[in-house]
Amino acid sequence: MSNKQTISFVNPNFQQGPKELNAHYLPYSVGVLWEYAKLDPVVADNLEVNHWVWRRDSHEEVLERIKNDSVVGFSTYLWNDSYNNQLAKKLKALNPDCLIVFGGPQPPIEDPDFFDRFPWIDIMVKTEGEHSMQKILHNHILGKDCGEIPGLLINRSGKTVDTGAAQRITDLDDIPSPYLSGLFDNLIAENPDVQFTAIMETNRGCPYACTFCDWGSLTYNKVKKFNLERVFAELEWMAKNKIDFVTVADANFGVFFDRDMAITDVILRLQKIYGFPKVVDATWYKNATEKVLQIVKKFTTGGFNRGMTLSVQSMDDNVLSSIKRKNMEISSLKDIFQKCNKEGIQSYTEMIVGLPEETYDTWADGLCNIIEAGQHGAIESWLTQLLENAELNSTEQRQEHGLQTVVANGYVSGHEEEDNINENAELVVGTKYMPFNKLIDSW
Repeated sequence: MSNKQTISFVNPNFQQGPKELNAHYLPYSVGVLWEYAKLDPVVADNLEVNHWVWRRDSHEEVLERIKNDSVVGFSTYLWNDSYNNQLAKKLKALNPDCLIVFGGPQPPIEDPDFFDRFPWIDIMVKTEGEHSMQKILHNHILGKDCGEIPGLLINRSGKTVDTGAAQRITDLDDIPSPYLSGLFDNLIAENPDVQFTAIMETNRGCPYACTFCDWGSLTYNKVKKFNLERVFAELEWMAKNKIDFVTVADANFGVFFDRDMAITDVILRLQKIYGFPKVVDATWYKNATEKVLQIVKKFTTGGFNRGMTLSVQSMDDNVLSSIKRKNMEISSLKDIFQKCNKEGIQSYTEMIVGLPEETYDTWADGLCNIIEAGQHGAIESWLTQLLENAELNSTEQRQEHGLQTVVANGYVSGHEEEDNINENAELVVGTKYMPFNKLIDSW
């Protein structure tokens, strides 16, 4: 019997797709953390994983598995915020000595009263988690304080202690792959009835700073790349393990033309050999070019993969300036739409209603301009959502733009019957430019 301390990781999501598929994401983000943490021999020799929480199992079932762990790490975003916090609160009551560590984009890291709101959390990792989590576990095993580790919020009897800015990982090749290490092999073997889906990172970072988004602010904008050989090997692992659906988690797939074309070629080759992955989804480069269109055309060959998203969010220059975004010129957008239509490439255009400076008239004009430019397939309209760590969610931005909001219970959901825990979203229902009645008309 092992004398090692135990750690569990919590990274659940809703079931994906039709219920009969029983499809769930592999817990990639926490898998990466654990693989990196084990590079430290102190961690590897003294700590072992007890349990992975990768779906929304009942709290009672999960607590029975993790209640005696020395450490539990939670990866938190929109789809598991309420689930994770309620579970952590119950865990702290059961085992006050358990070190509870949170990370991810969702917890409000700028809140000076963070631990007044979340007293069950012991440590909050503010940015990339690999360095920080490894050091936290190292110190925990040796009984050392974590106050000297940059990039953390530490609970000192309910008082928030901020340890400053964390250092980003400079070389992504230093991070082992949880796919290639075999970390998930047993999980897949032990759940033959589950159709696992996977997240693929080929790079990290976003060069944009849109105020409604938390991506650029949390990754400090500079884009870093994973080694191509690693990316190819991970894709082959997914194909051999019959992963149906793969999400490419890059902020701007297609921004590195030659590299992303090579990745696309490998995906198509694997689909031809193994029949997997059956569907690959990507977030395309914000300002698509004809080069990107070449990737999309190949990417959609044979109907395996989704079409091209050409998001504009708004067509009004004042709105774009306010949210720190710049769209491509309308002439270029028309050219891309024309080529998509000519080549039979399906495209989607996303817009967001309720952004700063947007009025009913500018919204209506924007929709007309998109259609006139050649988007005859799909226009997806989204309500402005205030993400915890996005600039638009700041007190200053709320006041400046007169943002009126509601919290929508169950807005973020997959299958409501999985549990009785709603994942919520704060939505803009009016601004000083677009009052509630005009927002409804716009919608």
